[in-house]
Amino acid sequence: MDQTSLVLGIALVIAALVGLVMLGVVLARQAQHRRDIAALRDEVRGATRGGIARQARTGGASRGDTGTDHSSRDGAASAPSTRHDGAGADEHAHPVAGDFGAPDDSFEDEATEEDPQHRETGTGKRLEKVAIVLNPSKFADQDSFKQRITEVIERIEGAEVVFYETTVEDPGRGMARQAITEGADLVVAAGGDGTVRMVASELAGTDTLMSIIPAGTGNLLARNVGIPLADPASAMIAILTGQDRKGDVGWLRVGSSPAEAQSARRQVFLVIAGFGADAEMIRNTGEEMKKRIGWIAYVFGGVKSILGRSIDIVVYLPDGSRYPHKARTVLLGNVGKLPGGITLMPDAAIDNGRLEVLVAGWRGAAGFSQVVTQIVNPNLAPRRRLSRGPRLSTLHAYHTTSIRVATIKPQMVQLDGDTDVEATHLIAEVDPGVLHLRVPVSTDPTRD
Repeated sequence: MDQTSLVLGIALVIAALVGLVMLGVVLARQAQHRRDIAALRDEVRGATRGGIARQARTGGASRGDTGTDHSSRDGAASAPSTRHDGAGADEHAHPVAGDFGAPDDSFEDEATEEDPQHRETGTGKRLEKVAIVLNPSKFADQDSFKQRITEVIERIEGAEVVFYETTVEDPGRGMARQAITEGADLVVAAGGDGTVRMVASELAGTDTLMSIIPAGTGNLLARNVGIPLADPASAMIAILTGQDRKGDVGWLRVGSSPAEAQSARRQVFLVIAGFGADAEMIRNTGEEMKKRIGWIAYVFGGVKSILGRSIDIVVYLPDGSRYPHKARTVLLGNVGKLPGGITLMPDAAIDNGRLEVLVAGWRGAAGFSQVVTQIVNPNLAPRRRLSRGPRLSTLHAYHTTSIRVATIKPQMVQLDGDTDVEATHLIAEVDPGVLHLRVPVSTDPTRD
């Protein structure tokens, strides 16, 4: 069998495994939906009977609580936490998605009304000038695109419209800077996740609003804040009629030593930065294939990285603790939704002031399928490995404001889908509430 046939065969096996997992997810959700409806029906009937009984006793004067305790459903969140306490931690069990290594894992109170950095800024203000930072490589008919967007803005908002086109030499930072200097109220990145990242790197820390007309392969930030993906005009209408919210950004520094990483230039990420297999997958995915089949191209690009070996890494947390792992990839998430309806990081939200970090290790395609199962639906994942048979995967999660990761073997690094360099040391931190976003009214970035 030649190499091409082998790669294609492996890709088809992986696609089949993912398909089976997705089918399991759908069936599980349907069953849970039926149980929820039945429970709700019983609750309503009980409340109605209780209300009638109270009304009979009190003459209908009493109004109040039905006494029902609304507790969370059983699932990953109610599973016992796995604490990382050294090299022997979790020696005999598959960690489940939702196991957190650091103390104080819950951040339900992180984005409260008392924290002004994470308050929404209310219904979107009226705009006088809208700047569109346009990546021309993403639009076959740029003139038609500009005409449609201009018509939408002028008819709905009555604002001035200015277009700035990115170049190979400057993928968006200079254009965003110019838009700010020239008085734009709103800067819209029209392109893929790379264009969005470059524009955000200039707008973070300013009072200028930012939004997105998605035109890339993944369009990850747009997915996570609810911006329509299919039609630029629909996206622009949702933006103009939307509301203003403050969002977090992540910053990453990399190097070949702790000192080099510490002194390196900070690079922004809005979605997910990665270290290891995910960056290899992105590097191995060709631009032409992405144009032809969209985000599914990453499945084929990931074949080689899936078959690689785990390496030794060490995770350092802000409290001084450190945890060793065998890992194929480390993912640093600011938001958690992926294409295909998959939520990679359920607790990652763009305005919670923390990063969700996943450390995943596996052996071969079978181990990778276990990790996929744990991520897509933790309730379907085995809590413990069988008493006999090899341990094929591990999955650990951290919620933190900053993190350092070190390894002795250089690994490829990516930020929001852009592969950068190889490095042995990463330093990541979150910058809360520094990006002013215009998002659709129906969006609640804090919680789904």
